[in-house]
Amino acid sequence: MAEQTNREKNQAASQQQAQVREQEVTVRGGKFDGLTKRNEDYLFHLDKALDERGMDYEKKNDILETMYQELKKVQKQGYTATKLYGPVQEKAKELVDGPAKKEAAPAQNQKFWVVALDNGLIMFILFCAMYSLMGFFGGNAQTQASGGWLTLLTTSVIAGIGLAYFYTAMLPENLNKHKHKWVHMILSTIALIAVWMVIFYLVALIPASINVVLSPIIYAILAVVGFGVRYYLKGKLGFQRVFR
Repeated sequence: MAEQTNREKNQAASQQQAQVREQEVTVRGGKFDGLTKRNEDYLFHLDKALDERGMDYEKKNDILETMYQELKKVQKQGYTATKLYGPVQEKAKELVDGPAKKEAAPAQNQKFWVVALDNGLIMFILFCAMYSLMGFFGGNAQTQASGGWLTLLTTSVIAGIGLAYFYTAMLPENLNKHKHKWVHMILSTIALIAVWMVIFYLVALIPASINVVLSPIIYAILAVVGFGVRYYLKGKLGFQRVFR
């Protein structure tokens, strides 16, 4: 008996909700007939807002018809036009001017060690490829002249750090600190080359028994490995161009 009473109460509540929904739906007819009053008012005011913004008549009607058909389907699920499309004036502006473009966040300068690591890996890959080609096509004399593994490693590290310093010095915010920019650029370049040459000379003095020359195949393998390492770290550290 109690179960039957509850069932009757639920049926009565459902009928009452259906009556409320029927009252919400417009009964005056018109181009937006069948929508709830709230949704009809939204399209009515959107229609006026689009006219005020000078939208083409046919284009406006096509947009409103699409929104009308969409609202007829989803309003039964409790959705409203404002919830779907946002405020009327904002939607009108979007339809006329297009979606608002998000301003790109200003690019941030990379950390010095990230730039050094990126350039060091690039130089390591290039030197390995060069040593490998020299070994395959230039003969043993060319391979010996290129230096050994210690020369390769040291040159890559120095090149990475030196280029990172050069790029950092050439950034606009750093370059503008100097009164004579071109003089600063030339001196920085000369200093970079001088340091590179001195270190390269010192490494060349290391005995060949320590600074062993590797085979062309090993250099080729190292070039491939270096490329893979840089590709992996690019996703992790976000290597990017220094000058944009």
